[in-house]
Amino acid sequence: MTELTEIRVATLADAPSVKRLIDELENTVSDPLIFESIYTEYCVNPDTLMFVLELESLGIKGFVSCKGQRLLHHQGLVFEIQEMIVGAGQQGKGYGRLLFEIVQQEVVARGAKSLEVTSNKRRKEAHAFYESMGFRNSHEKFTIYF
Repeated sequence: MTELTEIRVATLADAPSVKRLIDELENTVSDPLIFESIYTEYCVNPDTLMFVLELESLGIKGFVSCKGQRLLHHQGLVFEIQEMIVGAGQQGKGYGRLLFEIVQQEVVARGAKSLEVTSNKRRKEAHAFYESMGFRNSHEKFTIYF
């Protein structure tokens, strides 16, 4: 395991590193202006949690974002992991677990009713990871793209 420098709250200055990770996750190149706009919204929203995992001499190699909202049907605060990635070459070393644990601690401290995650059906390894973290596959998600 590469020596862990820290897991810390993500800042605006981390945007380029986070963009690289999100592009890796989605296997695409996101529009930098759109990315920066949304990333800035995440940073200023008090109900959005963002953490980066920084490794000594390698820089930022992990990211998680998690948005909270109060939902009528849950009768309280619910958080959902929006993006979570540990970069290629660093997966399978326990870093994802560390990112998840810090998110879980934070949402529990905020009094959340639950923590959810949606993962593309093709990401079987991610599904196994989330199940190992205690998530249950309890819902189906339906999407219309525009």
